[in-house]
Amino acid sequence: MSKYKFTKNVGGPIDQNKAKQWIKKYGDKHPGNVHAYFFGTDIIQTIISHPEAVGMRVYFSYGDEDKLQMVLIGAREDGSNIWPEDAGKDAAAAGTVADMGLPCPPYC
Repeated sequence: MSKYKFTKNVGGPIDQNKAKQWIKKYGDKHPGNVHAYFFGTDIIQTIISHPEAVGMRVYFSYGDEDKLQMVLIGAREDGSNIWPEDAGKDAAAAGTVADMGLPCPPYC
């Protein structure tokens, strides 16, 4: 169990110019590499609509071909991930783990 309490209000807006600077800095350090992924609202809603979810984690990962991937998973108030196998026999309690977003580039 985490020593932190996670809540639905973690995170917040930042200045548009700061965001653009940060994105540019990453792109400058990693030219030609994937720098973003698009995920549709359907999968995001599926993950965060879990009754125990207070938010979502986005993990950096390497896929089968060692390409950068993003893995999305719901998170509980105690910080634990909501994995599909947590449900046992109760399918309604199952979490959803997602990938298959569209990488940018080329989908920019």
